[in-house]
Amino acid sequence: MVERFVLQWHLGEQCNLKCLHCYQENHKYINLPFNDLQNIYNQFKELLAKLKMKGHINITGGEPLCNPHLFKILDLIKKDADLISFSILTNGTMVTPEIAKRIKSYNPYYVQVSLEGGKKINNYIRGKNTYQQIALGIKCLRDEDIFTSISFTANRLNYKEFPKVVKYARKYDVNNVWSDRYIPLGDSCDEELMMNYDETREYLKIMDEERSKLLKKKIIRPTVSMYRALQFQMTNDFAYGCTAGETLLTVMENGDLVPCRRMPIVVGNLLQDNMYDLYKNNPLLKELRMKKIPDECTECEHSEMCHGGLKCLTYALYKNLNHKDVGCNL
Repeated sequence: MVERFVLQWHLGEQCNLKCLHCYQENHKYINLPFNDLQNIYNQFKELLAKLKMKGHINITGGEPLCNPHLFKILDLIKKDADLISFSILTNGTMVTPEIAKRIKSYNPYYVQVSLEGGKKINNYIRGKNTYQQIALGIKCLRDEDIFTSISFTANRLNYKEFPKVVKYARKYDVNNVWSDRYIPLGDSCDEELMMNYDETREYLKIMDEERSKLLKKKIIRPTVSMYRALQFQMTNDFAYGCTAGETLLTVMENGDLVPCRRMPIVVGNLLQDNMYDLYKNNPLLKELRMKKIPDECTECEHSEMCHGGLKCLTYALYKNLNHKDVGCNL
């Protein structure tokens, strides 16, 4: 049991913010009863046992700290700490010293906090005063020595702000910064926010420059991670391959099972269906595990690893997976 199977678990839609690019569909505050959540957790344990794998759960929302059952779920995970690790994906604005201390007691793998650029653009995207509220939350997490990562969703409005995010991370002793591209989904289904080919290339170049600066200066914190789709084209590292449907599944707030939050194709509902049965038998999940290569990519030397780039973006634009990533320069 070496490889880990990742479950991204949206405990509920309730959130204290309303971000410009939020993927949530309607912001109805759906919170399943704890018994249903416990059943979903047990289904994940069953899947791990049958696949003979260990697991990791990314707990998110909405805002997970708004969910009344969050710490009950963490109690379950703590009992299975030898089998399942966890992280919390939060907007950071609700983290207090007390909350950070409580999270620390469960030994999280990391806590991820979202930031969208400098003060002006972040507050435009995430809401008034969030820039400073996020800093206060990060400080509480780092005071507890919790590994803290900043997530930056790059879009046409903010991609040039990435250096400001790295500077912010240095100021507040953040461990890691990573980024991926905006996907036009749900309420945020606005292709005007999506970067075009030239903007994508510029964004990746900006990321690589910031990464290289830190490496040259031998700065330990933060690191800039470039392991998402197409980012290898700048770093010359191994190509990223999407794991949705293979070693990644996502559970939505109502129990729906989808390959990935950014590929919201419902394959079943865990209040009626079984996670392992869906994983083994659903046609879409089986197709994703086949790692089909888009026709345009068959001659590319990276195709066996990359499989066409960002599958969720391809699906959002074309409603099928047989297309080359629109940002690819190869």
